Amino acid sequence: MVADRDTAPNVAMVMPVYNAGRFLRECLDSVFAQTFRDFILIVCDDGSSDESPRILAEYAARDSRLRILTNHENLGIPLTRNKLLAAVPPECEYIAIMDSDDICKPDRLERQLKFLSDHPELCGVGSSLEIIDEYSRTTGFRCYPVSPEEIRLTMPDRNVISQSSLMLRRAAIESVGGYRTGFDCCEDYDCWLRMLEQYDFANLPDPVLKYRMSPAQSKQRKLRLTLRNTLRIQRDYRTRTHSWTFRSRLRAFAGHVLLCLPPPLVLKLFELMTYRKEQA
Repeated sequence: MVADRDTAPNVAMVMPVYNAGRFLRECLDSVFAQTFRDFILIVCDDGSSDESPRILAEYAARDSRLRILTNHENLGIPLTRNKLLAAVPPECEYIAIMDSDDICKPDRLERQLKFLSDHPELCGVGSSLEIIDEYSRTTGFRCYPVSPEEIRLTMPDRNVISQSSLMLRRAAIESVGGYRTGFDCCEDYDCWLRMLEQYDFANLPDPVLKYRMSPAQSKQRKLRLTLRNTLRIQRDYRTRTHSWTFRSRLRAFAGHVLLCLPPPLVLKLFELMTYRKEQA
C-alpha cells in the first residue's frame, strides 16, 4: 500500500467507470505505473452491473491513492464527470482525465505536468493517440494539431482535443462550469469550445495514451446522435462567437449529408481522414 503523504498531491486523475470490467485492470495498472507518483485517482462507478465495483475495491485496498465514488443508478457521462470534478480536493491544481478502457503511457503525467508548468499561458495539454483494438493490439495512430494557433483554427470544425489524453488546469474548467448535459457522446467537445473562448490548448506530438476503439464504445453505437450533437455544438459556437463563414456553412452542410449515409460508411470515412498506420 502507498503510504500517506506529508504534503497534499497537486494532480488528480478523474475517471468514470461503467461496466468496464473487461479492460479495467489493464487501465488501472497503467495509471499506477506512472513515473510521476504523487497524484490521486478519483473514480466514479456509474451504476455498473459487472465486476467493476469488485475490481475497484481490490485496487483501493492496495493503493491509498485510489478514491471511489458510487452512483447507485446510471447517471450518464456528463453528470458523472461533473461529480468527479466536484470531488477533486482544492489543493489539486491539475486534473488529468482518463477513460476506463484506455491505457496510459508510463510517463504521461510527468510529461504533461512539466509541459503545463513550462507553459503557464495554456489551460491544458492533450496528445496524439496510439489506437488499440479490444485485444490491446496497436492498429494505428491519430495525429492532432500541436500548437495553440493550429488548435484554435481547427477546433470549430472538428474536435482535436482527445478527452482521455488531456491534463487541465482546474481553474480553467471550473470557470466554464464543467460539462453541460444534453450533449451525450460530445460533452467534451462542447466544454473545450466554451473554454476556447477564454483559453488556449496544446497537444504533445507523440501519444501519452493508448486509445481503445471497440464495438462497445458509445460513439460507435450512437453515431447518428454523435453527429447531430457535433453539428449543434459547432452551430452554437459559431453563433456565440459570430464566426460564420462561407467555408464553415459549407462544412455544416456536409455534416448534415453524413447523417444520411450508413453509419459503417461514415466510420470508414472518419478512419481514412484521421488514422495513420505509422506514427508521424
